[in-house]
Amino acid sequence: MASGLTYFVKSKESFLTRLEAPQYLRPGGMQRKKDILGNIDTLTNYINWRNQYKKPGVATFRVESESASIYSNDLKLLHTLKNIGPVNVKITEVQLEQFAGVKYFVNEPKHKYRIYLKSAYIKEKTFIADLSETIAKSKELVASSALYFWLKEATGKKSSSWRFTYTSSTHSIDYDNESTLSYLMLMYGHMLGKRYKLEKRPEPV
Repeated sequence: MASGLTYFVKSKESFLTRLEAPQYLRPGGMQRKKDILGNIDTLTNYINWRNQYKKPGVATFRVESESASIYSNDLKLLHTLKNIGPVNVKITEVQLEQFAGVKYFVNEPKHKYRIYLKSAYIKEKTFIADLSETIAKSKELVASSALYFWLKEATGKKSSSWRFTYTSSTHSIDYDNESTLSYLMLMYGHMLGKRYKLEKRPEPV
């Protein structure tokens, strides 16, 4: 559906402006433009839907080439996507595993929960960049110091190092809302491991 072209686009007019780019004047590009314009009503409805619901705590969007992934805890809202036009809407529910345990601290922890990454080979080339961007843009996700510096190096000049071909089970992310974890699991569930509650250690009786 050419969802990738809707990135940073706020209206039908600005979307059509993108189709005036030089690549759409070439033979192959002209056919591509024709196909896109054939779906302009659906694309406009999608842009309007996204503009209305892309808010913290409501819905989060991730665009990849021809498709868009939308994360929300509001199932009824997700079903309204079927009204924007002839699109293939696939809805996936995240099943969260039980907590592995509780981690206690001398002082009150800054956050309620923590989830660790798995020690795993990174198959997706965009995984590190995507995770780094997700954490950077979120007001609720807090990377551990080790994970923060690993991501910083991995997206910098040293990104070719072998250290960035595997994730580490010592790296973690803190958060406060379970809805935040649902979003993480949808995006990176195959790379996430055990999760814990964070609590202040009870005073001895």
